[in-house]
Amino acid sequence: MKRMITLLPLLLLLGLTGIVRAETVSISPFVLQQLNAAQQAMAQEQYGKAAELLDKLAQQDLSPPGKAYTHQFRGNLALQRKREAEALKQFQAAWELDALTDHDQRRLLHIVAQLQLTLDQWQKGTASLERWMQHVKTAGVADKEIRADDYLLLAQGYSQQEQWRKVVEPIKTAIRMKGRAPEDWYRLQLAAHFQLKQWQGATAVLELLTERYPQKSGYWEQLASVYQIRERHADALATLRAAWIGGHLQKERQYIWLVQLMMQQGVPQRAAEVLQQSLQVGKVRDTLKHQRLLAQAQLDAKLYEQGRNTLQRIAERKPDYDTWRQLAYLELQLKRWSDMKRSIDQAVALKPDAADLLLLRGIADINRAEYEQARSSFERASAHSGTRDQAKSWLNYLEQVQGRS
Repeated sequence: MKRMITLLPLLLLLGLTGIVRAETVSISPFVLQQLNAAQQAMAQEQYGKAAELLDKLAQQDLSPPGKAYTHQFRGNLALQRKREAEALKQFQAAWELDALTDHDQRRLLHIVAQLQLTLDQWQKGTASLERWMQHVKTAGVADKEIRADDYLLLAQGYSQQEQWRKVVEPIKTAIRMKGRAPEDWYRLQLAAHFQLKQWQGATAVLELLTERYPQKSGYWEQLASVYQIRERHADALATLRAAWIGGHLQKERQYIWLVQLMMQQGVPQRAAEVLQQSLQVGKVRDTLKHQRLLAQAQLDAKLYEQGRNTLQRIAERKPDYDTWRQLAYLELQLKRWSDMKRSIDQAVALKPDAADLLLLRGIADINRAEYEQARSSFERASAHSGTRDQAKSWLNYLEQVQGRS
């Protein structure tokens, strides 16, 4: 899995060991002198000289503290040369000697943990970091030594192992300690909530992200999705509507989703207005699919004339049986008999055996007083079993009408 957050630069996290102070542990003046000389060489970027000094020192018969400091300085040199694997080897050797003060031992373990995480040794790194935190807490100096970045690294290490349950608390602690944390920290917490299907936690994070970064439409979209998962459909609509009003929607699918939510929740007229406006300003492409959605919204809102105009545009762009048939039934409802007749003729031309449309054409002709044409349509419809009875009824009615005329 790709890293959720780039690890902080190691040298900024660690700092470099300063000049050795003889009062901290018992080491010989000679060792102290050589270590300080190596430190000065590193400060002047004379890495070859520093390496030579430390290599010679390592060959001496040193006390445990002397060996530990020598390993530590060789680790610092490796870091200066960007040789993290070698640095880890040296710092780990220094820590395993257990020869320095408690404070220095904790610091060494902290460095080991960070290097392991830097080298993608996620399991070892999280174990070392957890061990270090426990030592710090036991010493009663957690407030001084554990920082928000440490909890971030722990959460990141567990995320790389996909141990999402172990991610949540460390990242929440990191954010709490940081105050106003960087955006990526919240994204890591959000990823953990999503992986664990902790929708309430995801909602809280996304509500904060939409407030702080309203220009990022993805957060609005994710928040609306989570609301839908939680069956809070009104909140999902309110979220996308707020994003639309604020001008934060950026992708076509977001506008279409807003329209669909409006239709699902009983406000089709608003849906039609939003879609029509989005089409006009180019936020939504003028495709047949989107025009059909517009027609559906208009008809659901009982904007029949507008819906009819939209269906006509669709039929003109791509004549097909279903569109002409829908127009015919709409025009029947509107009692637009001549328009209905034209729509039926177009549909029947594409599907001559459409018996229900033969009935409709006969009805249109009766209302236009075109009785012989109506008779022809009803007789054709009576040849189909599905419309035979209705066609005979209309033929009887036609006889009555003609008998009165």
